[in-house]
Amino acid sequence: MNNTALNRTVALKQILKFSIPIIIGQIGLMLIGTGDMVIAGKYSRECLAAIGLAISIANPIQISLLGLQFSISPLLAQKRGNGESPKDYFWTVIFYSFLISIVSFALTYLSFKIVPLLGYGTKINLIIEEYLIITSFSSFGLCLYQGMKEFLQSFEKTFASNSIALIAAALNLGLNFALVFGEFGFPEMKESGLAWASLSVRMFMGCSLFLIAMVWWKSSFRIDWSFMKELWSLGAPISISLFFEIMAFCSVTLFIGKFEEIQTAANNLALNIGSLAFMVPLSVSAAVAVKVGHAYGERNKKSIKIYSEVSLLSSFVFTFVMGLIFYFFPHDILSLYTQDMLVLNWAKKLLFWVACFQLFDGAQVTIAGILRGLSVTRPAFISIFIGYWIIGIPLGYYLSFHSGFEAQGFWIGLAISLATVALMLAKILHREFTFLSFSPSDVAKT
Repeated sequence: MNNTALNRTVALKQILKFSIPIIIGQIGLMLIGTGDMVIAGKYSRECLAAIGLAISIANPIQISLLGLQFSISPLLAQKRGNGESPKDYFWTVIFYSFLISIVSFALTYLSFKIVPLLGYGTKINLIIEEYLIITSFSSFGLCLYQGMKEFLQSFEKTFASNSIALIAAALNLGLNFALVFGEFGFPEMKESGLAWASLSVRMFMGCSLFLIAMVWWKSSFRIDWSFMKELWSLGAPISISLFFEIMAFCSVTLFIGKFEEIQTAANNLALNIGSLAFMVPLSVSAAVAVKVGHAYGERNKKSIKIYSEVSLLSSFVFTFVMGLIFYFFPHDILSLYTQDMLVLNWAKKLLFWVACFQLFDGAQVTIAGILRGLSVTRPAFISIFIGYWIIGIPLGYYLSFHSGFEAQGFWIGLAISLATVALMLAKILHREFTFLSFSPSDVAKT
């Protein structure tokens, strides 16, 4: 497709049309975690704290490994822009996803062995260990779903994957309630019911999307090792970036777990709410990665710039509005989760800092998507490492344990981390645009 007639209005419409289904799907995925938090909070404060800690151990493993798959859609979009058929890579994507799922399962399963070392108490430790062991098996469904989602996304097909995510969110909430409290004829499994629900839902998601993608089953059954090498080369820095970033947030949860249960529960609520808001710029990032990747494959510098500008504008508007909502209506939002006034009061303090970093969070993830479309991922993980682990986390630790801020100290550090990362990535993007050029022969091919 030739985008010489592309303007900002058209590009904005394309980005929104592409990203809105992704947003719905991402929110659906996030609501699965929200469902866990809501039911855990209804069960007990102890359960809410334990599940939050368990997720903080599992997420850095499972989600960072999904980063290896985030390279699938932009690379296939580039190939589509070059005139190749992404359909030929269907079984390569399946095999690549399966290999990742094996590693994800093994590491998540083995992570239960570190729980006794964290010293949260015997009862909470047992809840965390059981959750990790059961949900480790969900890696197979999760990675299959992500691989199929990325494959379809490269064609700008998002309806199926995101519809499944919404169905899964509702299914997860119902299963959580049924298995934890023993309703609708199900056994009362208490805290472990949350893990069994997550396992069931993730397997449903992966298998359903695989069946929907059966139209490509008849494609050439071959593994393209050179393409897998490309996926690894682009995906490894994304995976490392995700690990550093997610581990930063999860480390905050683990550190805050050293304080009283009230602060741990409040932290889990603030993290869940902030993560829900993050799904929108994350979806814009996924959309612009494909759009920029396709334009990059076409060697169309003008389209790359236009898509980048409108995606950043979209993220800016949304995160600005969300920051205002979090600032002015914290009680209304938090009371949807719990009526425990001690937890609510602490969560309000933390949600203030979530409001403060909204703009920076949206900017950094959107810029990362643009860079991913340009196949530039290595500088991003360096920026994230510096922002979080050289600046934010040490500062947060000092403020929390040595300056009396307790849980708030880490969230101040996170806000400063995100501002630092956003500024560094903006500098990298400016440099890439400065040196971005295509030869006349490349442009003529499009």
